Amino acid sequence: MKWVVAGVVMLVAGCSTTAPQYYSLQAPAIATGPEERKLNSDYVISVQPVLVPEQVARPQIVVASASGAEVVPLNAALWAGPLEAQIRDALADALTLRLNVLDVGSSRVDGPPVWQVFVDVQRFDSVYGESVRQDVVWRLVPLGMPKKMNRKMCSAQVQLPVAAGMSALVEGHRQALDMLADLMAETLRGQSVKSTSSAVPSMADEHSGGVSFRGCVTSP
Repeated sequence: MKWVVAGVVMLVAGCSTTAPQYYSLQAPAIATGPEERKLNSDYVISVQPVLVPEQVARPQIVVASASGAEVVPLNAALWAGPLEAQIRDALADALTLRLNVLDVGSSRVDGPPVWQVFVDVQRFDSVYGESVRQDVVWRLVPLGMPKKMNRKMCSAQVQLPVAAGMSALVEGHRQALDMLADLMAETLRGQSVKSTSSAVPSMADEHSGGVSFRGCVTSP
């Protein structure tokens, strides 16, 4: 795999005399129809700042070998903003669409009940021309609910094949976040994805498209 990483470095080095390219994880805006969607007023969500691995928390997109032993930050391929903020915004946008609710960011609000969403991205791997992988743990914390609601901590892994090219690699990560948002929305609704009280969640629940749902643990 070293030749792949070396090839990417040479390719980017060849473009180093030109302006760097910037990439975003947020999906393009979707045009809405003339009808207005009525927001769910039962609760709002508060997607908190996201944690990411230190090695990828930098302006450059970081590519790795298949083994993950060698990583290279690409100075000519940059994120449009801090990676952790882009992941937060992409997940918040996806969740608001799926749940039809407002995201109030990390601020505390008076009024409607709030589901706080804490996201810890434990792996964010980019193997150029081969695959992307995200390992994510998320916590759902209810605040001000009219009835007793349990906290949840859930985990999933997404691994998707990608074609050569930086745009394809970034699109793979965007698709992975979209799939994770599907799972997060389901666990928040309490639908289809089942919780488990086991300390080691089951890997039996597996979504199509390279998503492995590891399960949830609930607590008062």
